[in-house]
Amino acid sequence: MVEDSLGLFKPSERMRDLQLMEEIEKNPNISQRELSHKFGIALGVTNACIKRMARRGLIKLKGIPPRRIAYYITPRGFAEKTNLALKFFSYNIRHYSEMKKQISKKLIEMEESGVKRVVFYGVSDEMEVAYITLQALDMNLVGIVDEEKNWGKKVFGYKVIGLKEVKDLNSDAILITSVREPNPYVRNIMKQRDWDSIKVFTI
Repeated sequence: MVEDSLGLFKPSERMRDLQLMEEIEKNPNISQRELSHKFGIALGVTNACIKRMARRGLIKLKGIPPRRIAYYITPRGFAEKTNLALKFFSYNIRHYSEMKKQISKKLIEMEESGVKRVVFYGVSDEMEVAYITLQALDMNLVGIVDEEKNWGKKVFGYKVIGLKEVKDLNSDAILITSVREPNPYVRNIMKQRDWDSIKVFTI
């Protein structure tokens, strides 16, 4: 796995195999272009993955008119898909447990520093874990902030807002609740003025 500081992973080769086989099982006639678009990977990468899985005997390719190819998962492929699914399920349970432990540690650190009113910055899986963990602490979530694409959406009953509206919330601190792309969030906060009284924390 390619891991970040929290152990969050980007799709590995084996994870990509699992994703492709799941889609092929649903729709054997799906094109490589459609697969590439669905998973946000280059067409050449999709082609290489398909060829590698065919060489391993996980899938079979069959021509269908006009000039199309259908993909079929072999018995060996079904066995591999089941095995991969179990492994990733087990991994995700361990990953969630570790993520919850680290987020809890950060929130307790914030509470001990006197934070009572907190804003989450970054709609993400990490934010959901932070929200659940926050319920056991003597802190209140007063707002959720994210980039413009999410403005106006309702998350946990809060309307997602932009950074410029944070001062109106009278918050003590902002917790950046995304570890996938933390740097843009940090840079955006550094551009804000008159924020001396608002502490900033990262997971």
